[in-house]
Amino acid sequence: MSTEVIDIDGLKRLSGNDSGFVSEILKLYTERTAKDLFELQTARGLSDWNGVRFVVHRMRSAAVPLGLKELVVLLRKVENQLREEDIQGVENHLDDISSIASHALEDAQSKLQTV
Repeated sequence: MSTEVIDIDGLKRLSGNDSGFVSEILKLYTERTAKDLFELQTARGLSDWNGVRFVVHRMRSAAVPLGLKELVVLLRKVENQLREEDIQGVENHLDDISSIASHALEDAQSKLQTV
């Protein structure tokens, strides 16, 4: 798994170099991702696969504009598997998702200090 960081340049292009917009997106991402990671672990612990699918869908929507391609691919894969009620290998993917999302969360918090 590669080290993944938020594409801050992509966010700047998306916003027309509006640092206030970039800061707000990063702030919203940090708040939502912290909650999503908690909800993901809770649903996973309860084997609530519909709950997991709901959270990974929401996480994917948030990761796309930040350029987190590897995370988006994994989230889409898990979402599709769970839609088909196929849980084989999902646990391993959830470990990877949690790791990448945690790293992205740290990166977003760090970038908030510099925007």
